[in-house]
Amino acid sequence: MLPSTCMSTPSAYRLAASRVSDRRTRPPLPSAPWLSDARSALTPLGRLNARTVLALLAIVALLFATTSIGLSRAAEAQVLPRGVITLTSQDPWVHSSNIPIRLGLRVRSSIPAQDLLVNLALYTEPDQSALASRYEFDTTAAGQLAGLNQLSLITFSLHSITEAHGSAYIYVGGTELSGQVPAQVPSDKVFELPCPPRYGGCGGVYPLQVSLVDVLTGQPVTVDSFTTYLIVVPSTVAPQGRLRFSFVVPVGAPVALAPAGKPTVSSETISRIESIAHAEASWPNAPLTVDVYGQTLLALARSRDHAKLVSILASERGAMVDGPFSAVNPTRLIRAGLETDLTDQFERGNAVFAKVLHVSESSRVYIATSPIGMHGLKALADDGVSRVVVPESNLQSSPSTAPAAAQWPYTLSAPFRIQGSSVEGVQADPGLAAHLSGPGSSALRAQQLLADLAELYFDSPNYQQTRGVVLVAPQSWAPEAGFLGALLRGLVSSPIVTTVSIGQLFQTVPRGLCQQPPSVVTGCSAAVRSILNPALSADGSITAGQVETSRVQLAELSSIIPSDTATIDNLGDAILLAETAGMHPDIRQTYLSAPLTMMDGLGSELSLPPGRTVTVTSSSARLPIAITSGSGTPLQVILAVSGANLTSSTAMKVVLRRGTTSFIVHVGTRTSGDSNLELQLFSPTGRLELAHAQFTIRSTAISGVAIALTASAGAFLLFWWFRSASRRRRRHAARHGRSPNIDPTSGAVPDLAP
Repeated sequence: MLPSTCMSTPSAYRLAASRVSDRRTRPPLPSAPWLSDARSALTPLGRLNARTVLALLAIVALLFATTSIGLSRAAEAQVLPRGVITLTSQDPWVHSSNIPIRLGLRVRSSIPAQDLLVNLALYTEPDQSALASRYEFDTTAAGQLAGLNQLSLITFSLHSITEAHGSAYIYVGGTELSGQVPAQVPSDKVFELPCPPRYGGCGGVYPLQVSLVDVLTGQPVTVDSFTTYLIVVPSTVAPQGRLRFSFVVPVGAPVALAPAGKPTVSSETISRIESIAHAEASWPNAPLTVDVYGQTLLALARSRDHAKLVSILASERGAMVDGPFSAVNPTRLIRAGLETDLTDQFERGNAVFAKVLHVSESSRVYIATSPIGMHGLKALADDGVSRVVVPESNLQSSPSTAPAAAQWPYTLSAPFRIQGSSVEGVQADPGLAAHLSGPGSSALRAQQLLADLAELYFDSPNYQQTRGVVLVAPQSWAPEAGFLGALLRGLVSSPIVTTVSIGQLFQTVPRGLCQQPPSVVTGCSAAVRSILNPALSADGSITAGQVETSRVQLAELSSIIPSDTATIDNLGDAILLAETAGMHPDIRQTYLSAPLTMMDGLGSELSLPPGRTVTVTSSSARLPIAITSGSGTPLQVILAVSGANLTSSTAMKVVLRRGTTSFIVHVGTRTSGDSNLELQLFSPTGRLELAHAQFTIRSTAISGVAIALTASAGAFLLFWWFRSASRRRRRHAARHGRSPNIDPTSGAVPDLAP
């Protein structure tokens, strides 16, 4: 059973247990007997009279005021920095007694050098062995050494360290270490390890507290201190017995392409790649795994200033993970109904890697920088991913719902099968990642990381199977040259740790064998783990509707400029970039609206003739139209001619090239007079208007119908006038008694009426 001291602290859950069956815990802090003595001393006060009590209270108040003034002055003095001691370098491994261990130190202090000493205090467990667990290690890394045994103390004057060019040299002796401490070395510069056989002998991790001490007053006062580690290791370890370690560095999470495809690689991304390249060039036998996104690789390839970085990444192909095109969260995409977009992300990323780095096969490894759910895991498997690195917070154990680390209190040191999935997983160790940042110099944090790896190795140094752990750096981590240099130098020279790529770790470290946690750590890792579906908020997340609208607009644009495939591809990439996790909504909308912005730009480059009045003298006419395009790409559009009084509307497909393109439009009017004529340019689908102009057609022609009506009206008027004139003549003749002259042969009957 696990001791309650470990299980009561959440941070202990992720830490490995002791490598011995009787797990040691720190003894309780010594009690304070002066408390009971003080209580007994206060008892006689109750027997004093009131006057005496008041007098005593006045004296106490005066003393308290005086002391407070002194304390406040002392506190003000302590605010001022008195000195700082920093670790600049350290020999990482101890494996021989005749080879000194060098500590590079830098001291800055306002105190005179002759009044300063540097103390090196070596600590062990109470039984004089090395640290027993990662829990103990984590505690000491925070500077808490209470409960440990101070084995011995080595003191250096600041003057001696200065003469040694900022170095302190110490020797370590022990029955299991090779060689002997040179005879000329003073005994007060040697740490002699007891090496108790019951607890593994000499090998292990020993806290070493380095303190800057002020001895001016005769009472030593610690000015500053830090805790590093002496790592005592065997001189030789079989290769299969070494701990496999994979260090994954994500590169290119920030968006590196503008919506139109122009490279905008951030200085942080460039600095990260350059730091990795410099470190790898110096220590090629300690490969770092680079998790690079396709959009960053594409941006670097398009930038003339950073073409060298592409060559650097190409040289790391064996230690590279070809992830999706952008830094997406698969779970968010799945829950938004964008599963096909996740496939598009991987397909586009693979295409970029094949084009830029000439990589024919995918690594089939996915680095989950955020928790992923079962649906997302299934989608990854459908996209060809067979191995995944997941954060600790993404794991749980069946059937319990307790936190994953609480159910498996030992460090997972092997891949495992993910329940309900064909994907194999490995856990990213958060304890190792904690050393990448925080207090302490880069050299100190590098030595602490090496010590943490050593503690993992010494948990089960003789385990039957190869074990391995993974460190995934945060996407926001900025590599330091000093840290990487110190770490990789230690890894290359390590006899107990072998650095491998993440792909090699999956290949060389077999799956765990244990179905349940053993009572004590034996090196056996979990065989099966379950994925915990993460709870995600919808704030600022992309929606399927947004993506669908953008893709419809891109399809419209594609119909206008079908020959400009480069622009279409860039805008398709913009939609994928809009799916980047954590992107600000305003920036996301800029990428989503890139196709519409492009079409608006094309419309602004089109110029139709200005609106004017055109006079025609017939019912039909040929109207010349000149359209000017400023686009360097041929545009396929529809020219539509319409009007309320036109005899017909016209719509024809035209191709507009750079410059002016002229057309003849046939126009027919139903009536004479003024009519409106509309000229419109549409996308080939007719859904989007690109340009618009309006003309006035003034027709002076007379139609045949109008002529016929006019002639008929004239004939009718002439007939009416003749008939009216005849009647007037007859009436006039009758009034004057004259008969009209009638031809006898005509057969007409005379009008006999009076």
